[in-house]
Amino acid sequence: MRIKARMGMSIDGYVAKVDGTPSLVASAAFLPGESHGYPEFIEGCDAVAMGRETFLPALGAPEWPWREMAVFVLTSRPLSAGAPASVATSAGPRELVEKLRSRGSDGDVHLVGGPRTIRAIYELGALDSLEVVVLPMLLGEGIPIWPRGVPLPSLRLSREPRIFPDGSVELAYALEVA
Repeated sequence: MRIKARMGMSIDGYVAKVDGTPSLVASAAFLPGESHGYPEFIEGCDAVAMGRETFLPALGAPEWPWREMAVFVLTSRPLSAGAPASVATSAGPRELVEKLRSRGSDGDVHLVGGPRTIRAIYELGALDSLEVVVLPMLLGEGIPIWPRGVPLPSLRLSREPRIFPDGSVELAYALEVA
């Protein structure tokens, strides 16, 4: 089992707009579940994990995005009414990683952004890979890919970059705990 993260990023380093809209979603070429290499990335994953702020918007989606996957949410507060009963919660990152590793599956886990959750899992030495789709857009402001003032990970390119028709570039990295 590998824990792997993937996110879109503007050329100026933002993974989301100021209002929290992911950069990838803001791209004119984005097709949910289809574009920018997502089908290849999610292949082999049977679980997703995320922070509460990433999870809550999914409750209002017209269709539940993770129909056949185990869902884990990092939160210290109870989930809203309407959250599927099968969603597991963890109060802290260490507990989340323990639940992911003991769930009885060798399938990979998609660690869905945001940067705080990804950083917390990385700091435990549990994040195996980070894929970034650099989008041909400038946001000027927003949520940076890595929080300022915290130690930066060492990255090693794990495969050749891939270029998509809209000019986006997919970069895949292995992470080494600094």
